[in-house]
Amino acid sequence: IVDGRFRVDCAESATIEDVLQYLSRGMKLHKVRSSKKYYKRRYQLNLDNMLLVYAQSRKPFICSKKTYLDIFDVEEVRKGWKTDVFNDVESKFRRRKSYLPFGSLNMNEDTCFSIVISPKNDTLDLVACNANDCELWVRGLRHLVANCKNTRRDQEYERWLRDQFQKADVNRSGSLNFSECQNLLKQLNVSMDKNHCRALFNCHKVDGEDVLDREEFIKFYHSLLSRPDIDKIFKTYTAQNMTIMGPEELRRFLTQEQKVLVTAEVLFADLSICRVGPVPSGRIGSGRIGSGFRDMLLSDDHNIFDKEHNHVCQDMSQPLNHYYIASSHNTYLVQGQLMGSSSVEGYIRALKKGCRCLELDVWDGPNNEPVVYHGYTLTSKILFRDILDSVKLYAFEDSQYPVILSLENHCSTEQQKVMAKHLVEILGDKLHNKPISDKETAMPPPSALLNKILIKGKKLNKDLSVDADDDSEDESTSKVNGTPLSLVSECPNHARFGRELSPHPTSGTLAEELSNIVNYCKASHFKSFEEAEKWHFYEMASFSEGKAAKLSSTDQGARDFVRYNSKHLSRIYPKGTRTDSSNYDPVRYWNVGCQIVALNYQSWDQKMFMNEAKFSMNGRCGYVLMPEFLRKGNFGLEAPDPALKRTLVLKVISGQQLPKPLESTDGEVVDPYVVIKVAGHPMDKAKVKTRFIRNNGFNPQWDETFELPIRVPQLAIGDVHGEGREPHGQEHEAGQVRAALRCHQGGLSPCAPPQQCLPVPGAGQHLRPRQHQEV
Repeated sequence: IVDGRFRVDCAESATIEDVLQYLSRGMKLHKVRSSKKYYKRRYQLNLDNMLLVYAQSRKPFICSKKTYLDIFDVEEVRKGWKTDVFNDVESKFRRRKSYLPFGSLNMNEDTCFSIVISPKNDTLDLVACNANDCELWVRGLRHLVANCKNTRRDQEYERWLRDQFQKADVNRSGSLNFSECQNLLKQLNVSMDKNHCRALFNCHKVDGEDVLDREEFIKFYHSLLSRPDIDKIFKTYTAQNMTIMGPEELRRFLTQEQKVLVTAEVLFADLSICRVGPVPSGRIGSGRIGSGFRDMLLSDDHNIFDKEHNHVCQDMSQPLNHYYIASSHNTYLVQGQLMGSSSVEGYIRALKKGCRCLELDVWDGPNNEPVVYHGYTLTSKILFRDILDSVKLYAFEDSQYPVILSLENHCSTEQQKVMAKHLVEILGDKLHNKPISDKETAMPPPSALLNKILIKGKKLNKDLSVDADDDSEDESTSKVNGTPLSLVSECPNHARFGRELSPHPTSGTLAEELSNIVNYCKASHFKSFEEAEKWHFYEMASFSEGKAAKLSSTDQGARDFVRYNSKHLSRIYPKGTRTDSSNYDPVRYWNVGCQIVALNYQSWDQKMFMNEAKFSMNGRCGYVLMPEFLRKGNFGLEAPDPALKRTLVLKVISGQQLPKPLESTDGEVVDPYVVIKVAGHPMDKAKVKTRFIRNNGFNPQWDETFELPIRVPQLAIGDVHGEGREPHGQEHEAGQVRAALRCHQGGLSPCAPPQQCLPVPGAGQHLRPRQHQEV
């Protein structure tokens, strides 16, 4: 403490308590918008509500409105120049050999940090006065973010309820009257008799006033959450009229219902979750919100997704081409294909989602620096070297398995040499550029390439010739008079755009320095499956979604494709007309063993949900081992082996608090139902649904059983999601879960809602019995 003011002079040695206390007092930082725009603001932490608070404006005569950032919405905190804004600042002032672009503002890397905000990965880029203050903010914020991510489900639920209360309290009185409570319940999809609601309301107002404060409202809301479905299960395994369950009763439930091998460790873990309130030690209770038995069923251990698959659980010693590889198309784009932004954030997001194959469209740039963007369009450009900096930093943060950089090379020979120089110098020992040994006859396994980066691209032949363009480059440069085909129909002045957008012509020559970096992923031009039989194992081809669909449209074509993929890598990419960054169905290409099925990661649509389900099978490491029949190269789409067939039996029991449409302000409550789909082998496409439950999105009960024959369960992905039918006839999705059937856990299992749904225990849940036959 100096002069009555608290200071922390050494961020590294200070306790985290001192750091947080210091930041809660506030500090002036510069917010950077671009290389020309920056603003001085006072920032401080509100530790009680987990907020970062700052004033929006310091202009005279303008009321400075307090703005806050919820720490729960922070994805990560980056120190240094690790965002597009700081990369832009650095590149513009690198040429001036100065890092003080804003006069006296200290813009050195050790004073800068960025806060990345979900779900869109927006950034708040800040500059502290000195390196110590920067370290204080980074350390303090990272500590809070880590705590938020470790918040228990019930704590997150309590926080969510408080947020709902605060939104409903329009006049900021700190309380809600009965009418306001009713309106809030409707927003939360709760429909109940007014008299019953009034009786519960009166029971929870304790100070005599006809209002509920925040804590009273939470208790009132909890009283509504009865679970007759769980009570029924609880009573099945306990003695008559008993409200507690002992260890032996719990063991019987886990063994008979969940088919779990009960060890002392499992039993202790479940009892630890379930022990609450006045229930005696070693026993669990039922019958109220937060009660032990319900909490146990809703815990991660009993989720429909088997927790074994949260970690790498497959053999990682097979050849690389025997794995599905999570892959991104036009990774640099974060918006549309024609006029959107290019950003290093695209690469960071993809890597953090488990993507292992990234695409870079590289063109000649100014000052002899290659740039990446979508050629012949109005998308913005980013430096090739900035992307490599981000890839080096994030490539192995979430997965240690190899990353493939798919280069679409449009550069002149001179700038190709610059590309090679950057790849070698920036990636360093992470770059796997050793030549292939003459003794090698198959692709190395992922386990032999840990923390290594491979380059996919053209390679000079022994006579120094280059193969014809592979299909992926044909796609990226398809145009009429220099204009992409997709632009012709949308831009009336397309000839002018063609002249403006045409990049500098390339020499068509491959630089030896760049060729030497390519080893296991040599891009070759595909003519036919017969001709590809003569290829070396390290040669691969790229196919547009249309061409790949045509090649695999017949049973013989599918068999040829499977045989090809058992020896070589193949990359599938979207057709050029998908200018809205929509995605194709990846399942049909996985069915024939295509490994690198590239999707637009910036479009979080149904096809990306399917992709996420596929790669959740193996710890989200970006690699999933193919079924043995695909690895052997002898599988067709007609008449699959009857020995593979299984039957999936699901009973949809209930749901709770299925959410209304996002941003909905209507008071009406939806009529929910559940849809079950199976995607995979063409003969396994199935769709069934439950009946509607009228006017009850809060705790609908179905108790409906479905039996689905699955002919090739190894390829099947299950999709269980709630739908809501609104009074005016429109329908919307209200919670969903998708997982490969091999990841499904049997027994009574909640289907957890997606991240964008409400953080409510049991939201969108359906309980189901174990499959009658293992899949």
